[in-house]
Amino acid sequence: MGVGIQPARAVEMTTAGEKVLQKRQPLAKQSMGIVAMALPVALCVWAVVQDLTTINQEERLNLKALIYVLVASYVYADYWLWMLHCFLDREENMQSRFQNVKHLAIIFQQHHDVASDLLKGNHLGELDEIVSATAGTALLLGAYTSPSTKLISALICVWGSLAGLNHFYGHARTARYEIPALYKYGQDFGLLPTALHHKNHHTAPFEMNWNFLNGFHKLYEAIYFATGSSYTGLMCMFYTCNPICFQMWGFALGILA
Repeated sequence: MGVGIQPARAVEMTTAGEKVLQKRQPLAKQSMGIVAMALPVALCVWAVVQDLTTINQEERLNLKALIYVLVASYVYADYWLWMLHCFLDREENMQSRFQNVKHLAIIFQQHHDVASDLLKGNHLGELDEIVSATAGTALLLGAYTSPSTKLISALICVWGSLAGLNHFYGHARTARYEIPALYKYGQDFGLLPTALHHKNHHTAPFEMNWNFLNGFHKLYEAIYFATGSSYTGLMCMFYTCNPICFQMWGFALGILA
């Protein structure tokens, strides 16, 4: 899931009627660690092998099942990414006793102060731990799950990576860098959150557009504001509905299939 460095470009700036060319640094290379890349791939391979060796033909993956996999994985990823973003933007988490949460909250909220700093680092690589944990959990539960469930878990990782890269390239586009066609046209055709949409989030008090995918963020935000922007509600969702716990709940309740 690596994306190469974009070439530096010249930016025209007008000062006292004269055009001055100022070179900028190229965008930082975006890449994911070997483990974070390998685990979702392993999950997909297991799903394919399991499906091909299924004796009952009626249980094999078909078009209906694949549509279910795509929709279910996208809807959950949309929800999870919105909730993660909204929760980590809460100032209460700056004092969290859980160091990982505190660290992430600091990163998220410092990003509001100098958004362009994002372009200097490997933003995609910041997803390594959550992608590895999500796919790793699915592999541990693999003996009890169907090919569809395995593919859903793998695609949650893919949607999350796509969203993370679009976040990066959205900021790059705001800073007038050229971005890959997938993200440029994905934004232009409304398939991905646009740079302007996310820029509105970076307008104080940062109380809107927490989404990283185009989905049901308006519904989530309406419910969130209706609760008085409840921190307790967000905290409960974060600790019980994240992709690791969500899979554990499914296993405990016997609903993984």
